[in-house]
Amino acid sequence: MNGSRVPLPAHAERPFQVFVNGVPKLEGVDFEVRGAALVFSDELIPPRQMTLKSYARLMFWGRYKTEHSVDLVYTRGGEAAVANGLEILPPQEPGQSRA
Repeated sequence: MNGSRVPLPAHAERPFQVFVNGVPKLEGVDFEVRGAALVFSDELIPPRQMTLKSYARLMFWGRYKTEHSVDLVYTRGGEAAVANGLEILPPQEPGQSRA
């Protein structure tokens, strides 16, 4: 798998439940855990930063580009925790060190 990468929150421990746009994803099928990051099989598109101009455009023309949001349910210190809207990094180029 060499799709988009999502860094795990600090001190995140298994088990992981991963959701992309609210849809559950399966480890080994949709993503892998490599070091301190999730690596997806596909390239994910991070949400655009909203500006005054983009709000105006949204009001008149809508927003149709696919964007992804990654949410994670995990364990930290024996307690369940949730992280919403995790950072999405682009796929690594061949030859770069893996996270």
